[in-house]
Amino acid sequence: MLQITNCEIGLYSREVPNLEACHASIRSYFGTAVWPVLAVPVIVCLAPVFLPRPRVAWLTTAALFVLSAGGFFALVSSSKPTLPDLLGFFWPAVFLAALVTGLAQVVNLRRNGPSHLQPAP
Repeated sequence: MLQITNCEIGLYSREVPNLEACHASIRSYFGTAVWPVLAVPVIVCLAPVFLPRPRVAWLTTAALFVLSAGGFFALVSSSKPTLPDLLGFFWPAVFLAALVTGLAQVVNLRRNGPSHLQPAP
């Protein structure tokens, strides 16, 4: 899983001892505990769907950033794959979330004008 290049050139390690281990699925490595970990980013991304507010969208983007940064840090700091490492692979979703959230803000601003951003007296 984390040894993709090594698998491609045939350099095996203790974690990935042979070709069969290279082709093993993530679920076969971690078991069913992988499902809740993989569901976390999906659940976070659904928050703005159910609470369509700009603040929720930006908080979702920030939460994705924190989760993916934490997962990436766990990925590079561990010698063996762990469940939190999987969150490090969602970093492209952070850029997409920021793009979508920013575009939604621009469209909303063009549609409603800047007056809706001011608090009511």
